Amino acid sequence: MDEGKKKMISKLLKEIKDNDYKKVVVYALDSCPACIELKHKFNNIGVTYENVSMDGNDDMWDELEKRGGSGYAPQVEIEGYLIKEDEYETINELISEAVSLMIERKVVLK
Repeated sequence: MDEGKKKMISKLLKEIKDNDYKKVVVYALDSCPACIELKHKFNNIGVTYENVSMDGNDDMWDELEKRGGSGYAPQVEIEGYLIKEDEYETINELISEAVSLMIERKVVLK
C-alpha cells in the first residue's frame, strides 16, 4: 500500500475515534452472517456501538418498521437516524453510510 493511502486510512480512523461519542446502534440477529460481518468490521475500524439483539424482539421489529426500517437485519442507527434499506445494498455500503453520518462527510469504503 502506498504512503498516500496509508495517510488517508490513518486520517479516517482518527476521525472515527474523534467521533466515538456519537450514539451508534446496531440492530442485529445473533446468528446472522451479515450482522456478524458488520459488527466485526465496525470493531476493526473502531466504531463504538450499542448492540440490540433482535432475536425474539418483536416489539423492536415493530418499532423499526414504524420508523421506516426494513424487516431484515442488520440495521444501523446513527444519532437517532435509522439508515433506510434503500440507502445501501451491501454491508460495505451500510458501513460507508454509517461512517459518513458519524464523521459528517461522505466516505466510501470498499
